[in-house]
Amino acid sequence: MLYEKTGNKKKSFLELMKEGPVMAPCVYDCVSAKLVEKAGFQALCLSGGELAASLCGLPDIGLVTLDELAGAVERISPCTNLPMIVDIDTGFGNELNLIRTCKRIADAGANAVHLEDQTFPKRCGHLRGKEVISHEDFMGKIQAAKYALEGTDCILIARTDAYHTLGKEEAIRRCNDAIDAGADVTFVEGNSSLKDIKEVGERVKGPKMFAMASAGASPKVSLAQLHEWGYSLMTMHFSMAGALMGMEEYGRLCYEAMSDIPVTEDPRVDSSPIYLFELFGLHEWLELGKQFNSSIQDASEYEVRD
Repeated sequence: MLYEKTGNKKKSFLELMKEGPVMAPCVYDCVSAKLVEKAGFQALCLSGGELAASLCGLPDIGLVTLDELAGAVERISPCTNLPMIVDIDTGFGNELNLIRTCKRIADAGANAVHLEDQTFPKRCGHLRGKEVISHEDFMGKIQAAKYALEGTDCILIARTDAYHTLGKEEAIRRCNDAIDAGADVTFVEGNSSLKDIKEVGERVKGPKMFAMASAGASPKVSLAQLHEWGYSLMTMHFSMAGALMGMEEYGRLCYEAMSDIPVTEDPRVDSSPIYLFELFGLHEWLELGKQFNSSIQDASEYEVRD
């Protein structure tokens, strides 16, 4: 996407959910976002855990800073036409810190944020050792986040981690009260049985999100099942897994060959430099530049000559 005077207004998550169930795969950089869009999905989710690993080389235990997160949103959002959820963890502090976080992330290009009720420092929702703040404090943070997002194109997703700490009933209560406090969507993290997933979907009011994590604490479940049970927004992880698998495989093959030939001869992938550049608008950028400087020419690859 090139810089345009009018801009390209992305569809809101509320609009998309009215049309049917929405799948928003998790991404962590511009390349993963572009490939998710190319695959045909409707939306994206910037994963906090995958961003921590790829950008900072850190585990998902609350170590990413607000500056690092905002910078990632500012880079990823302009390169895709898809709306993006951003994981803001606990909001980087109390209600006042949270207000600034929400405003900054919305200004950076987020179309939804999900705020969780863990204590700080938080950790991945599928790890043991989590703790959550009080019910009253969580509702206060929901209200503060809603206040901060008024007048923006960014909706609020209230995530609770109470399921594994205080039990299913408290998780359901927090979701219902979060809707009353202003949340647009709710999300129970780490449901560990199909029965509980179905019950949460039926008993929690308003739009609901589900994070597919069948390699973690949640069972295998399909989008069709989830939609039938009342969920309208789903996330899943495959970008990072695909990258890890590909890099490990090519790393081993290229190390054994001491050459890049195993990659260039693999029919599954276009490894030419121009493929990557064209993915991000090479010709469109050069055409734009030509409007202001007639000496700028389009680009193509040199031919190989033995």
